Amino acid sequence: MLFPNLPESSKVWIYQSQTPISAESQIEMQKKLDLFISGWAAHGDELFGTSAILEDYFVVLVVDEAKVKASGCSIDTSVHFIRQLGKTFQLDFFSRLNMLIENDNQKRIVHFSDLAEFGDSFIYDPLIKSLGEFRKSWKVKISESRFLN
Repeated sequence: MLFPNLPESSKVWIYQSQTPISAESQIEMQKKLDLFISGWAAHGDELFGTSAILEDYFVVLVVDEAKVKASGCSIDTSVHFIRQLGKTFQLDFFSRLNMLIENDNQKRIVHFSDLAEFGDSFIYDPLIKSLGEFRKSWKVKISESRFLN
């Protein structure tokens, strides 16, 4: 189970790279993510959260908002951090119209407008907002996703 120490109500932010994140970059990136998470706060109160790099494309931040809610300022801080992370590793985490799909264990980036052509493939839903939803339906068949219905 992903993020076993956090409840299903935890808030999730998903950032997708437009290209795979190399294994070497993932190691360095995770160090920076761990440092960021350890100091991430909302109005001076430490947020209880974690991060992960998943499927070689995604940076995922998770916060248990039952303990401390992420404020607008803390969310802005995380967005700024992800932008800087992208610059450091020469990755684009903010092209929201391109989505990662998978078919027969092969991943590829597809423009949102072309998803209907790949209905039998799976999509990683970047619009997930809670950890419970993330655990249940992050990777779904495109034909059954919110993107075609």
